[in-house]
Amino acid sequence: MSGSWEKKAALAGLALAAGIIAAVALRVGLPPATPSVAPPLPRVAVDRDLDAIAKTGVLVVAMRRDEVAYDRRRGRDEGLAYELARSLADTLDLELQVVPTHSPAQALRDLGAGTIDVAAWIEPGPAPFLDEVAWTPPLELSHPVVVGREAEKIESVADLAGQRVAVLRHSALEQLAHRWKEELGGDLEVIRLPIGATARELAHAAASRRLPLALIDQRRAQLEAAVIRPLTLSKPLGPALPVRWCIRPRSPALSQALENWIEDTKRSGRLAEFERRYLENPLRLKSRRRPVFRYAGATLSPYDGLFRREATRHGFDWRLIAALSFTESGYDRWEVSSRGAIGLLQLMPRIARAYGAEDPFDPAQNVAAGASLLRWLYDLYDEVPEPDRLAFVLASYNMGMGHLEDARALAAMRGLHPDRWEEGVARVLPLLEDPLIAKDLPHGFARGRVTRRYVKDVLHLYERMQDAASPPKRQQTARAQREPTPEPPAQP
Repeated sequence: MSGSWEKKAALAGLALAAGIIAAVALRVGLPPATPSVAPPLPRVAVDRDLDAIAKTGVLVVAMRRDEVAYDRRRGRDEGLAYELARSLADTLDLELQVVPTHSPAQALRDLGAGTIDVAAWIEPGPAPFLDEVAWTPPLELSHPVVVGREAEKIESVADLAGQRVAVLRHSALEQLAHRWKEELGGDLEVIRLPIGATARELAHAAASRRLPLALIDQRRAQLEAAVIRPLTLSKPLGPALPVRWCIRPRSPALSQALENWIEDTKRSGRLAEFERRYLENPLRLKSRRRPVFRYAGATLSPYDGLFRREATRHGFDWRLIAALSFTESGYDRWEVSSRGAIGLLQLMPRIARAYGAEDPFDPAQNVAAGASLLRWLYDLYDEVPEPDRLAFVLASYNMGMGHLEDARALAAMRGLHPDRWEEGVARVLPLLEDPLIAKDLPHGFARGRVTRRYVKDVLHLYERMQDAASPPKRQQTARAQREPTPEPPAQP
């Protein structure tokens, strides 16, 4: 009996210990411990210094998979963390092996297990837990800021009282947000995004109002705000945080080599060069994110559903609206032109409000307003025969009705037909750029050549999209045999 009781007591003790471990694990954001026949890893499983690394000839570096830190494009590696790690490997005369990671926690585990040599970051953090790590000297300092549609109103931590702030898990910024919560007496809700979430997802969610505020380091926030135009930044909230890399603690030779390399990288200007290429270059990031129309398949864009819905409502072929959106914005919902036109269909704020789009960055509102404007223009030029009518509508959409009427008047004065496009109005559009002619026009100067090219581009793309998104003829024939012929809609 006593032996049985002792076994039960031992089992109960083990269960209690497992419960405590699980609670601690959940508190730091890790999954609960699960039974395993393998013994747990020691806190630092491997001592592997520079001499051992040199024998293999390979420096193994973990870095977050991210458009700015590390990514692979057209078969080539790129990114700020990658460029820096490659520079380090070259300095040490080693080959670079990249281990992409979506979780800083996993990178720290790999570091402790000895499967990687360095964990490279371009943002403050991560917050160390479980495994011991050593830190390099700072490569850079960056202030914490919050981003959102109205984040510019946040000037201090006190302004965060009563707010909800999203953070990336296992980061120094997450630790900072919880510290702010304590300072505010708990009057701050910290939202932890799932493991693998990125700064891009934080910024997009804040810009589209799915999240009210997101905590990001200032350098990345400035880059995102240059690409996602409605995004605003708070004032820097607290002192700057260091951007440092992680290595195993008992690697003195590697630590000294990294310290020397960081000092040389800063002094030589290579760090500043890499940062300009990736952190201060919104055009690069914008081009990476812009969808590409590939002229194949029934799906033309991420917004086909919106285009179909609004086209049906207004009697257009949905591929016309798709072609218009691609020409206007490249399907970039955050696009803002130099004149202030906004969103997928590049609506001026006044026009957007007139057609009910309170938030023209919202794809649904933007497409609904743009399609309504397109329908209004199409009805306006009902005296113009097809196929010229659609060209007139697109020209008016691009340059405005007033300038198009000036061009029609010029065409008539020169003996050309004012209701014809190629043989009429298109020929005189360049004259709107002549200062001697423009000064006498009711609506003044206009970029006529740009509009002529714009109309040509939209119509050509529309034709290509019709071919790309149309089912094969045999499918059309089979469908026609099964379904009654509908009444033809009023469409261009």
